[in-house]
Amino acid sequence: MAVLPMNSKMLLAVLVFAPVSALAEGDVPPPKMLKGISVVGDSSEEWYTTAGSAHRVEEATLEQDEYDNINRVLNDVPGVYIRGEEGYGLRPNIGLRGTTTERSQKVTLMMDGVVMAPAVYSAPAAYFFPQITRMVGVEVVKGPAAIEHGPATVGGAINLITRPIPAMSGGGLDVAAGDNDYGKVHGYYGQSNSRGGFLIEGVQTRTDGFKELDSGGDTGFKKSDVMVKGRLNSDPAANVYHQLDLTLNVATEISDETYLGLTDDDFAEDPYRRYAASRNARYEWDYWQTHLKYRIEFSDELAVITEGYYQDFQRDWNKLGRFNSGRTISEILANPDAGLNADFMAVLRGDKDSETDQETLLIGNNGRTFFSRGVQSRVEWLTELGETRHELTAGLRLHQDQVERNHTEQGFLMRSGDLQQDGKGMTTTLRQRERADALAFFIKDEVRYGKLKVIPGIRLEMVDYESENLRTGEKRENDNLIWLPGLGIHYQLTDTLGVLAGAHRGYVPTGPGVDDSIEPEKSTNYEAGFRFASADTYGELIGFFTDYSNLKGVCTFSSGCLEATGEAFNGGEVDIYGIEAVIRHQWNPTGDWRIPAGITYTYTRSEFKSDFSSDFPLWGEEVSAGDELPYMPRHKGSVSLGLGHGPWDVNLSANYVGEQLEQAGSGGPLEGARLDDYTVMDVSGRYHWQKVHQVYLRVENLLDETYMLSRRPLGARPGIDRTMIVGYKMQF
Repeated sequence: MAVLPMNSKMLLAVLVFAPVSALAEGDVPPPKMLKGISVVGDSSEEWYTTAGSAHRVEEATLEQDEYDNINRVLNDVPGVYIRGEEGYGLRPNIGLRGTTTERSQKVTLMMDGVVMAPAVYSAPAAYFFPQITRMVGVEVVKGPAAIEHGPATVGGAINLITRPIPAMSGGGLDVAAGDNDYGKVHGYYGQSNSRGGFLIEGVQTRTDGFKELDSGGDTGFKKSDVMVKGRLNSDPAANVYHQLDLTLNVATEISDETYLGLTDDDFAEDPYRRYAASRNARYEWDYWQTHLKYRIEFSDELAVITEGYYQDFQRDWNKLGRFNSGRTISEILANPDAGLNADFMAVLRGDKDSETDQETLLIGNNGRTFFSRGVQSRVEWLTELGETRHELTAGLRLHQDQVERNHTEQGFLMRSGDLQQDGKGMTTTLRQRERADALAFFIKDEVRYGKLKVIPGIRLEMVDYESENLRTGEKRENDNLIWLPGLGIHYQLTDTLGVLAGAHRGYVPTGPGVDDSIEPEKSTNYEAGFRFASADTYGELIGFFTDYSNLKGVCTFSSGCLEATGEAFNGGEVDIYGIEAVIRHQWNPTGDWRIPAGITYTYTRSEFKSDFSSDFPLWGEEVSAGDELPYMPRHKGSVSLGLGHGPWDVNLSANYVGEQLEQAGSGGPLEGARLDDYTVMDVSGRYHWQKVHQVYLRVENLLDETYMLSRRPLGARPGIDRTMIVGYKMQF
């Protein structure tokens, strides 16, 4: 297995923190454990009584399952919808409470409370996602609490929590191997004293892939990630406390992934096949993040946190886009035996050489460069007014991000099952720069009066966009300005039972370069329900209703838009409503036995409220009132059951996803197409000895279920087959 790469950026990260590593441990108390990376709070009481829907996947759960795939981690969270793609969750499609799953573009994704999309305003599609195996927590916030975390507030926010600097010196090592030449190496080490600390962490995962190319070759990926953290702080006992944190993160990925799938007949015969025409597919990216945070605590009641961040993301994706023909590949795959489509299919499979210009395969390299930078500051103030207790939080963010697209295309000919250049050279199809300058402000007051908690809040989003065609020099400018109020209420009826309700205004920006007719996505969101929490049982039942005044669609290649990337569409009024339910319990019989169990369920309905014509592939050419949204199963749920005794644990989970539409209306190659429902079971087990050693086993898709993730954009693609992984962990 290859070792973690040490490029110049990673070397710089180590050199920057070299002086910190010389800090000696003392016998004085460690620095204060401060809030800041969690978007709700660090105590169980804060989560169970929050006035809004909020869930946290704890470190213990992440350690138990040892998933590399964020999609599987989120299966146990209600109200989360996922459209799988390549089977590994490399570029996740996540939606919350009915927002489109497409590239997670309508979910505010954060890492340690800082937006992490490559360009969250100008190009929010998440073609990058960090390795979940190095995270120690995942938070999902919906409802009125979402107004604190923008810009997208319709569905909510997901916050990934990275490993903190340890209070004492220590580290860990995790190595694993498995099917399809899977390998993982993960290590970290850190130490602290009363005035500072550091952490160094690195992880690499790789696999040859579970699909088989007709022409041979890998279909997997290799991902590497290095993070360095440093902290300097004043005396924790000082009247005014200061803390400065610096995080540097470098990550890379190389994956042999394609959008090209299979016809339904070929999928039924061999779902793990890949056509020869996808032989040259490769996606490569490099990511660099710098995050500087300064916190000053004037007292136990007043603190100010100021953060600066910079992210740089560069990607290249060589992938098959189309034939040199007026027929799209999706149309060919939908009717593979009709007329000339049979010849095109033979070329895709490598059974026939390219004989005409129309049979030339056009492979594009969608090169893009992103940056995202900003400064955000927040004030946290605890005070009392009469018999009420107030936790007032106000925040301001100045942000700028940019995407520069340099898309090229080159012709290839199928020759004896292999691809050869057609000799006509490379052509440029798009050169574009889009930028956003944004100011965001929010203020909220968590008011407590006895058992009642009321949280009013409001958010302001101001965005100026600029889009420039770098080939013609043409520029377009547009802007957004909107106020987003919200109100959440929680009342603790008994020591274990509470009720909650809330309403807030949802918003997703228009994006740059859009026509004046395109409106921001706007909605009014409601929720109500109850929570039950005792020492060994947790449950909740929450109903939600999202009333869209305008649903917005945005073109991406993955949605089926092969050329007009970034083009936006109005969808008009839409209603989405549903129920989220969770029940978890742990039995603790005598003799050190433990039996944890849990059920999560989400029921969802959706409908367009008007008739209209559309050029957006996800909706179809003609949408009628009453049509349902695509990739939104009515029923989705999971069941988990564990058994533990002393040093060992075994956990079994089953995830069910109901039938899904692939297109809302009529017209287009996926008219009437549906994804069948499926159930996938996973099992994991682990054994500890001497407190610091552990061996673990994970089997994904235990029953080797064959299921289709999507036919979009270019044919049917499967979920991962049965895959077994064995690993060893050590802590020191």
